[in-house]
Amino acid sequence: MISAIYNFALTTGANRVVRGARIEHVCGDPSLGAEKDHAYGMRIVTTALLALATPVSHPTLFDPLAAGPAREAVHAS
Repeated sequence: MISAIYNFALTTGANRVVRGARIEHVCGDPSLGAEKDHAYGMRIVTTALLALATPVSHPTLFDPLAAGPAREAVHAS
């Protein structure tokens, strides 16, 4: 799931959550301009594909802006 409200998604039981940009533009940020917005959106979608290919056993947050493996184990309470 790609979500700008990732904490809500994690606490409701989503196993894989990709941190989105904003509520009104989850897969991009139009204020960046067309070229940077496209690159940002591609990074989010690429992270989502990585999330689908990654085995997880509990709710996990994937951050497209993190350096290296963009994965953080999160335990929902």
